[in-house]
Amino acid sequence: MSNKFKIIASVILGCVIATTFTVREICKDWLLDSSREQAENQLLTYVVDIRRVLASYKYLPYLIAEQENITAVLTNPDISTTKIKRALTQFDKAANTKGWYLLKPDGSLLVSSRHNANWDAKKADNITANLRNKTGELDNDKGVLTSSYIANGTANYYLSLPINLNGKLIGIAAVEVDLTALSEPWLTANEFILISNAKNQFFLSSHPQISATEMNTRGTIGIKTRQLSNNANIYSWKINNSDYQVQQVQLDDLKWHIYYLTPLSNLYKTVDIAGFIAAILMSLLLSILLYRHERRQKLYSNAALMQMITGTNVGLVLLNNDRSISYINPTAMRYFGLKNDDSNSLHASKLLTQHADNQHVVTQLHDLAVIPTITGMEVFVNNHQGNDFPALLSITPLAWSQQRGSLMTFVDISKRKRAEHALSQANTQLESRVQEIAAELYTAQEELLLSSKMAALGRMSSAINHELNQPLTGIRTLLSSNILFLEQGNTKVLRSNMVLIDKLVKRMLSMTAQLKVFAFNRPERLIATSITETLAEVFTLQQPKLTKIDIVVDVPDSLPQVLAEPHRLHQVFSNLVSNAAAAMQHTTQPRLLISASQQQNRIIITFTDNGTGVDEDALEHLFEPFYTSKKIGEGLGLGLSITANIMRDMQGEITAKNNTEQTGMTFTLTLQASDH
Repeated sequence: MSNKFKIIASVILGCVIATTFTVREICKDWLLDSSREQAENQLLTYVVDIRRVLASYKYLPYLIAEQENITAVLTNPDISTTKIKRALTQFDKAANTKGWYLLKPDGSLLVSSRHNANWDAKKADNITANLRNKTGELDNDKGVLTSSYIANGTANYYLSLPINLNGKLIGIAAVEVDLTALSEPWLTANEFILISNAKNQFFLSSHPQISATEMNTRGTIGIKTRQLSNNANIYSWKINNSDYQVQQVQLDDLKWHIYYLTPLSNLYKTVDIAGFIAAILMSLLLSILLYRHERRQKLYSNAALMQMITGTNVGLVLLNNDRSISYINPTAMRYFGLKNDDSNSLHASKLLTQHADNQHVVTQLHDLAVIPTITGMEVFVNNHQGNDFPALLSITPLAWSQQRGSLMTFVDISKRKRAEHALSQANTQLESRVQEIAAELYTAQEELLLSSKMAALGRMSSAINHELNQPLTGIRTLLSSNILFLEQGNTKVLRSNMVLIDKLVKRMLSMTAQLKVFAFNRPERLIATSITETLAEVFTLQQPKLTKIDIVVDVPDSLPQVLAEPHRLHQVFSNLVSNAAAAMQHTTQPRLLISASQQQNRIIITFTDNGTGVDEDALEHLFEPFYTSKKIGEGLGLGLSITANIMRDMQGEITAKNNTEQTGMTFTLTLQASDH
């Protein structure tokens, strides 16, 4: 089976399936809409019948209330009820009801038309509930009232009338109506009607196939909603493996729901028949069209092929088995500079130049044993007027009119070649220009880097000059004074000046130590280091600065140690604690909170103080070397820069921000967690 036949068969099958599906949907849509309209009209008719039947029972309680001795029976317990009972029994038989009752004001039974009334408190409460007002007391100003409830799958429907004497309720007349009288005409008409109460409990069914009790037990399965083309909604139920279209209406005064069910089995059969007929008709139509199409294709295949070859803008040449030219289109004639009679005895190889790139193709064209197959090969075309040009050649085996041969396709690519040459030159020029710009950028970068280094060197020189000039000036002044005091023999002042000189020398040594730490090399190996032990050492060494500060440390015992260099981690903690203490010098209740937590394989450590903080503009410069907000003589501005370098060396990071809800700052350290 050929691929063409498979495609045609797939198209036909798809069209048949699509047509069948469309016809089925249209037919189903129309039938469902017609069924819906018919069901709505029928449902309204049955609602009118229900209203009419129930209205015919409404006068019955008045027959009880109008008995001549009814007041005496209700007010005097010694009066015999035999006459009333006889009358109620006669009324019950004549009206074909389920029972007539004379009740006391509390709903308890006084007289009944039935020997076994089975009167209980539930029936009494159900009837008297309608007679109660908002305060819960019995109201004797109401007329005939209806009440209903479901018991054991059966509906109990009552009509009740309060009986009054001098404006006071002395009794209740009640009649129980047999609701099966409603379904008798429906059963004769073979209609499917269900009635449920406000709690969606079914109590009446018109058809023996659907039981109200079974509906309450099993319910409906597969409730579906379908929107028709006119935007009407169709609701369907699946009951006992059968689908039914459902129309519903509610009686507001009785709180009943009346459902009209239309079986859909016959509708589905009609839809299947319509779909089957549509499939047959569509198959026949497509078969006829296919036959006509194939016949036309066979009649006009040669003419269409020639027309296609003649009208295309690509050079096309039909070759016979001996590689002689059978037909050449006008575009190819223009390519090769030929006239109408020049191609009759021309061999295909003469269409190509003697260029070295064409030798492989020429050899294949002379080999008559095999028809060559070539796709998109660049060759040089032989223009017989001397204007040779490059082209893309494709050779494809071909069969037509009981003959076999091949089709040669030529596409002129001379414009493309000129564009490629121009693009190559442009790329060469662009590459040269890019190299020049790269060299200029490299030179500018070197100059910028040198300028940055000189600026940093200038800031460092200025900072060192400021920091060292002051103690050196002091030392020089003190030494000059010491010479005078030594000549005067004032050893006491001389000794005091020597102590000051020693302090100034230690201060200069501290500055040079900071410069040494700033240039410290990266550690070769990080080890597991305890956070709490390092903090304890820092607190011990800086105890004099921390006497007035409330320090809170929140580091869980289960927290892993961090990968760090113990001495340098100690220096980081010491710098942050020292900075926090300096920032809280003028704080009334200084407080430092140090906490740590784990996020995956990282340990997050925060230092939060309630000091003065810094300006937002200064935050981005905090970790730059020689940047400080302190006065001259109080530091070189290397503390936080050293801290940042140490954190980077220990494969961690440090960030700083001002607190939002309170004063002060928060420094956050991030380090790797140790596996041990």
